[in-house]
Amino acid sequence: MVSADIVLRGGKIVTVDRDFSIAEAVAVQGDRIMAVGRDRDMDALIGPATQVIELAGRTVVPGLRDSHIHTMGGAADELAVSLAEARTIADVQQAFAARVATTPPGAWVLGGSGWHESQLAEGRLPVRQELDAVTPDNPVFLRRGGHIGVANSAALKLAGVNRETPDPIGGVITRDASGEPTGVLVERPAFSLVARLIPPPTREDRIRGLKLYIAKLNSKGVVATIEPGLNLEEIAAYMELWRQGAMTTRVRLLQRVNGIDDVTAFSSVLAPNFGDDWLRIGGFKYMSDGGVEAGFLSEPYRIVEGEQTDPDFVGKMMLPPGGIGELREMFTAAAERGWQVQVHTVGDAAITAIVDLIEEVDRKHPVRDLRWTIMHIFLPTQESLDKIKRLGLRTTVQDHPVKLGHNMVRYWGEERAARSIPVRSIIDMGIPTGGGTDAPVVDWNPFESMWWMTTRQIFAGGKVRILGPEEAISREEALRLYTMGSAGIEFMEDRAGSLEPRKLADLAVLSDDLLTVPDEAMRGITSLLTMVGGRIVHRNGLG
Repeated sequence: MVSADIVLRGGKIVTVDRDFSIAEAVAVQGDRIMAVGRDRDMDALIGPATQVIELAGRTVVPGLRDSHIHTMGGAADELAVSLAEARTIADVQQAFAARVATTPPGAWVLGGSGWHESQLAEGRLPVRQELDAVTPDNPVFLRRGGHIGVANSAALKLAGVNRETPDPIGGVITRDASGEPTGVLVERPAFSLVARLIPPPTREDRIRGLKLYIAKLNSKGVVATIEPGLNLEEIAAYMELWRQGAMTTRVRLLQRVNGIDDVTAFSSVLAPNFGDDWLRIGGFKYMSDGGVEAGFLSEPYRIVEGEQTDPDFVGKMMLPPGGIGELREMFTAAAERGWQVQVHTVGDAAITAIVDLIEEVDRKHPVRDLRWTIMHIFLPTQESLDKIKRLGLRTTVQDHPVKLGHNMVRYWGEERAARSIPVRSIIDMGIPTGGGTDAPVVDWNPFESMWWMTTRQIFAGGKVRILGPEEAISREEALRLYTMGSAGIEFMEDRAGSLEPRKLADLAVLSDDLLTVPDEAMRGITSLLTMVGGRIVHRNGLG
């Protein structure tokens, strides 16, 4: 009998198979799972060269798969000013002052995006004057997630943004009572006015950041990600990482498209699903509306003094230059050429428009087998959910409310905020769904995401509260979303997402039992050992 390369025994093996069965041990041979069962079943598979890992009762789960995480953005954050520990505007100023002290005058200073104003005592973003106080000689651009940027006066001056600058289509230049820009720029068309001036990172910087960030993901048991929206230079950095044999997560890449020319250009040089199980060209990502502060709603936003002062504001629908006609052309071309399409949607009006357009395209070019996906799905109507189910579309859900719930309540009101991202309803309808984080828009911790899914707890106003408890799901359901659910979005469910013989040996040994640990301890779970394809890529505290 062929011996196993590695045997993990004496634990709680949560297989996430069809029956959610629990085993004691798992054997690995090469990059595949050889056997799963009782400890004594493994004795015959242990040979002289077999590495035996004693689990001492610890829990093993399939490696976690984040179906929507901007790993390239996280990589950039690894090299930028971190505000993860900032709790006041003064802390923000101190962090930038420290970086400016080692930066030549006139050079750009960039802030990382993995933070949120809800963590600050003031509950708001800094304004340009507060950044100016510590960065008088350097242009500064600070990202907050994927939809907000803050620039200091030097950066605004370089970009030519002043009180006379009109809001770009699809974006908002936030202004004070006198009409002067505050430095806060909402949505890509607005913050790109500044961001386009920043020198791009080198490929070496991108690869260095990726290695740092992916190692962090491995430390939480993450073995696979979907990267939602890259350009060719960013894709090239991943390809170099793959060429070096340095991949420690499996990655499915989505290309960011803004118009029909992008679909045509990408399709001319790249093929759907080209690659291997480590790195694969996945499809297209389209951004249909804004984030919490500018998602396209059917009913107006609330007034938020100093931030959102338009009583008729309903958010921003993002369309290509040719409007809905060009978007129809983009979707049709993608369907004809066999591409998966994933669409960012937040507001109910955006979700309705996108699902209706996909329904129209589907009549000539069925998309069910292409696994088109509605990402984020904050505020779907029941009619939209019914169409998503009928068309065979999929969804991905993330834990935005943990940090963004603070603004959801302020901008949308309690009722809309509470019913956002209705995971319980989506699962009950049988809509195939993947779990994730959308980091660095919010935190990259998969256990924080599952904590939110199962408790609906958020941070708002300096306190932890529950928002929309009726949409909570069980821990077993959350783990399935983060394993088999995400694998389905990746077209990988036949060979990944559960611990079963002949599947890829992707697994994590956890510091605590995800299924039984108290709620307040879930977010602190780590991986003691993470394995991808039979190779141990992270080890901490497990002999």
